[in-house]
Amino acid sequence: MRHYIMALVASLALGLVACSGASGNSGSDQQKLAENVTRAVYNNDMESVTANMSTTLSPQVTRGSLGVLSDEMHTMGNLQGLTETDTDAPARRYTFDAKFDNGDMTVQMRLDGDGKIVAYRVSPGAPR
Repeated sequence: MRHYIMALVASLALGLVACSGASGNSGSDQQKLAENVTRAVYNNDMESVTANMSTTLSPQVTRGSLGVLSDEMHTMGNLQGLTETDTDAPARRYTFDAKFDNGDMTVQMRLDGDGKIVAYRVSPGAPR
């Protein structure tokens, strides 16, 4: 089952090699965005998950893949929040530790020049 989940999560991560450039958002803006999207995933809220995604990424999110990832998050207990653990500002890549009652997950996000999410990935365990 974990292999299937990771394959679904990987499909959300497409676009990680998009071109880089400057972003107008501050670090707190990225953390708030990541927190909002991660909570929307946890709540299985498709509209809120895709609201800030690029037009190339949002069609890749399916109800099935979102449901599986939401269910996986729920097995870890309540989502307590995200903490930023790594930033590559020139590439607009951000890594967060998502804390749950019963463990951690790593959330990685990449933004385009307009602040839209072009890659979003969740994987088991805390960031390394």
